[in-house]
Amino acid sequence: MPGLLTATDSAALRDTAHLRRLAGALRRPGFVRSVAHTAGYNLAATVAAGLGGILIARAVGPTVRGEYAAVTSWFGVVVLVGGVGQPAALCFYVARHPSRAREYAATSRAMMLVMGLLAAAGGMLLSPLLARGSAQVAIGYRIAFGVSIIALVGASYTYSLQARDIPRWNAARTVQPVFSLIAILALWRLRLLTLDAVLVVLGVGMLLQLGWAYWSCRRVGLVPGRARVALMRPLAIYGAAQIAALTPAALNEQLDQLVLSQTVPAADLGRYAIAVSLTMLPLSAASAIGYVAFPKLASERGVTPATRRLQRLAILGSAGLTVAMLVPLALTAPWLVPLVFGSAYRGAVPLIWILTPGAVFLNCGQVIGNLLRGRSHPSVVAWAQGLAAVFTVALLAALLPFLGVYAAAIASTVAYGVATAVMLHRLLHLPSHARGSGPRIESLAGPDDESFAMSDISEAPGKGKRAVEQSG
Repeated sequence: MPGLLTATDSAALRDTAHLRRLAGALRRPGFVRSVAHTAGYNLAATVAAGLGGILIARAVGPTVRGEYAAVTSWFGVVVLVGGVGQPAALCFYVARHPSRAREYAATSRAMMLVMGLLAAAGGMLLSPLLARGSAQVAIGYRIAFGVSIIALVGASYTYSLQARDIPRWNAARTVQPVFSLIAILALWRLRLLTLDAVLVVLGVGMLLQLGWAYWSCRRVGLVPGRARVALMRPLAIYGAAQIAALTPAALNEQLDQLVLSQTVPAADLGRYAIAVSLTMLPLSAASAIGYVAFPKLASERGVTPATRRLQRLAILGSAGLTVAMLVPLALTAPWLVPLVFGSAYRGAVPLIWILTPGAVFLNCGQVIGNLLRGRSHPSVVAWAQGLAAVFTVALLAALLPFLGVYAAAIASTVAYGVATAVMLHRLLHLPSHARGSGPRIESLAGPDDESFAMSDISEAPGKGKRAVEQSG
């Protein structure tokens, strides 16, 4: 009858309203501008790092490229241990409590410096063992572990900017890869490109990035500041949950190369590293969504329909960007890889095909993880990544003796899929009021923050909402 809506018409109207809300989210100037700005800087950094990687690969060959991959993988482990989860904790608390941002930044920096010195010292002692008897490679490890101290101090300035000024944060993160490209190009022209030279360039680039980030922090009022003992507890609690999430995540992302660095010829690791680098290219664009959403969600006190629309947009956007970039890469890899890197890297092509679906899972998982952290659930990420790490270890143990580097590619793809599925399921089933569950911890930030009440971030997914006390 005229004037009456059928069920089909009602459904169509609901779909239209949903599309209008989604379009409104896309047109929202602040968020979209920040995402575009971040994606642009990420792309610039990725291009700079990629071009530098091409020069290194062509100049030194698969063997030295494999040694470089091994050194930088263990460098990442030292930075992870020394950081004790503070980059994310610092961003969270600077966004949540801007009036005490200087104190949080100074306290977090002191914590990272102490732990970083201990981690670097341990790395120095293990350098000869990691180098598998090569004195030259052992020197490279020592250089990298020394650079880790610079990286950690710089992180305390860089990640406080993430919560305060996204454009300055983006600029700071671009300094090191851009400088490295210029320096590597100069060394390549002078025929001085060696493993040690590349690692020295890494250190100088990190030092320049630290200086730029410090100057930027002064411009926005994040320094100087004084460390406060009272702020160590909230930073440590959030950092503990974050490191619990990052350790399994680092295992999933780096365990393949860490294991290969000790079990296969360096040339095989070099080809595998090229395949990983190429399939990680979309991360620069996709991760921008999560980087911007994290402090935005952390600054909000409640969960609204707009929050859920933001989450949906972030996940679908990261998936679409990744697929759009990786499918053409996989199709053109048989001629693109030998053309760009040289015929010695032709063996990387099958690895790219295996790693492509894993890269889609990884990029989406990175964004989902940032959404969970922004809603004060970093331990959900820890639980998911821990489960995925079990798959990584099991598959490497079962397949590595028979398949070599292909086993690492298979293990990584499966592990990324498991982690992403678990995190997505948990994010979609968080209650509307959830910002972290379990007992509330009052006044963790000190007496000046009477309004601060953070839920226990040590929640683990499972039946109901059970708090896991030991993660703090």
